[in-house]
Amino acid sequence: MNRNQEKKQTEQLVLASAREAGAPIPTGETAGEEPDFRFLTPNGALGIEVSEVLRPASTNDGISPVEAEAFHQAIMLKAQERYQAMNAAPTRVSVYLSPARGKRQDKRQMIDALVDAVTRNRNRANPAVVLKGSELPEGFDHILITAESGEWWSGEGGGITLSEICAEIADKIAAKNKLVSRYRANLPTGGQVWLLLYSRVAVSRSVTIPFGIEEWRFPFEFDRVFWFASLENKVVDIRRAEST
Repeated sequence: MNRNQEKKQTEQLVLASAREAGAPIPTGETAGEEPDFRFLTPNGALGIEVSEVLRPASTNDGISPVEAEAFHQAIMLKAQERYQAMNAAPTRVSVYLSPARGKRQDKRQMIDALVDAVTRNRNRANPAVVLKGSELPEGFDHILITAESGEWWSGEGGGITLSEICAEIADKIAAKNKLVSRYRANLPTGGQVWLLLYSRVAVSRSVTIPFGIEEWRFPFEFDRVFWFASLENKVVDIRRAEST
């Protein structure tokens, strides 16, 4: 499956999940582009564009949390492959990496350091050992080595402030709002255009719906805008700012 196919599959799942969570989305959609889904309903044509709400780079000292997670996963995968090529003993490793503080880290050095730490301390795992203090290589806050088979795992942390959520929603709406006229042109005359925002469950991607969002207002030319939060399985109807 290529990236575009994965994207369309995710959008289809989001559409179905938002519908089940209470969004007034009809059935019988046709997938496409600009907008992502089209419907023919008794009330006329409808187009729905789908867009993901993400934790911005400002929540991770200037590095996108999604980018950081992918970087961490690559370290764990390569470290596990290298270790298993040299050692037959079943070993599972769980780590938390130190915050990058906005600085780029050297992937090869971190892989080397992790493999070395596990190699030197695997014999202490009876059935598990946690490396602490000076035992930890640079770039790691926690390493758990367990004497059992399993995938090597990296935990993610972080959060997002209320103001950052508001800014992220505003940015996502504004970016898609520039294309509303194009969406309308691709639908039969008189068709409505909705925007469906969504956030995922993964820590690096999760953005929760804040209390009081019903009072927030955003400018947009869509007929309706919704936000579906997967973690809460909740949909909110985003309110439009009154024109001045």
